[in-house]
Amino acid sequence: MARQSVAYIYGSSARALEREPLRRQEEEIRRRQRPRPKAQPKPRIDKVAVLLTCLTFMAVMVVGIYYLHLQFQSTYLNKSVVDLQSEVVELERENATTEMNLENSLDLRTVYETATKKLGMVAAKDNQVFTYESKKSTQVRQHGTIPED
Repeated sequence: MARQSVAYIYGSSARALEREPLRRQEEEIRRRQRPRPKAQPKPRIDKVAVLLTCLTFMAVMVVGIYYLHLQFQSTYLNKSVVDLQSEVVELERENATTEMNLENSLDLRTVYETATKKLGMVAAKDNQVFTYESKKSTQVRQHGTIPED
């Protein structure tokens, strides 16, 4: 026996075409009957959070500007200290040179001659010199006038 092959078709395309408009209508009816979700309100911006963010930003900016100002001031002061130190070194060198020139220019013989001849100073005699030793302190108090003779 020979087998015959028979193709079985379940349903036809015409039937599917008829079902498709019905399916759309049913979905439309369901959609209409289904309660619509309530419209969600737009999310609002929290004013307090925005204010706090702005204040925080301003505080950070102020601190940053103050920090930069202090950095600039520190750099400026360091440069000023270096300049002043170099000026001090220069003045000390000039002072040492002037002091050395002054010591070299001093001649005790010239000083003595100027004091005795031009200014009329006289050397003190032995009876004019009084010595005093204090056991309490090194200061001497004068309680009267010193005699001229």
